[in-house]
Amino acid sequence: MNVNVVLTRPDGRNDQLAARALAAGWQPLALPALAIRPLVQPGQCMPKPGDYDLVVFVSRNAARLYLDLLVGQSSGQAWPERTLAATVGRSSAQPLYDSSFIQDAQIVHPDSTARNQDSEALWQCLEPRLPAIRKVLIVRGESGREWLGEQCERMGIDVDRLALYRREPTLWNSSQAAALSQAMAVPESCVFLLTSSESVDAIHANISRLGLSRAWGRSRFVAIHERIASRLQSVLGATGNVEPPMVKVCSPSDDSIFLAISQMASR
Repeated sequence: MNVNVVLTRPDGRNDQLAARALAAGWQPLALPALAIRPLVQPGQCMPKPGDYDLVVFVSRNAARLYLDLLVGQSSGQAWPERTLAATVGRSSAQPLYDSSFIQDAQIVHPDSTARNQDSEALWQCLEPRLPAIRKVLIVRGESGREWLGEQCERMGIDVDRLALYRREPTLWNSSQAAALSQAMAVPESCVFLLTSSESVDAIHANISRLGLSRAWGRSRFVAIHERIASRLQSVLGATGNVEPPMVKVCSPSDDSIFLAISQMASR
């Protein structure tokens, strides 16, 4: 059976997985579910890391956008030695490691082998350091979970929040729709990558518009968190799909995603 791998991360985040899928003999189809729209333009003032004990980046996009803006304003100054930089997982920390702007020892995130890479796992990593943390900056999208900030505030820590981007649902064009319709002629051959609850909703909106809802329920899925898999279950259930979807949950690293796709493709 020909395997079609539908990659739904934003533009620029699907290329490596697409190349690996093609090398494995699968047919990759890049259909970004969400578009990233920056909310802060170069030159605008923004909070500086030296004013905080900890800067938390909730996603790879948050880290990338903040560092791009900071490098443009810092005149070559290094990241302050007293300020920690934290992310919810190894994948979202990659822009920090790649930047050479922050020392590795200042970067905190759950280990890549952790079952979940999320706010709860990050909180466990931060707990031993909390006595030294008095002020936190959370760099995020326009919307998202408030759990980590609320936990900090319950501990008496001052929390500032900086929204750097908006995630907007994409509308797949006619050529993308035609490619997807062709791939879903055999729904069981399609493996969809799901990387956020918002992307599940955005994908479902496109699927419904194209009249592919019934076939979508028979496809296979790889989700990078249990919450995303639960959102998929809810969306499919609301459209009348009574059978539970075939979902594999994995960590957000490309290696883990590729392995999960391989497992779903071989079923």
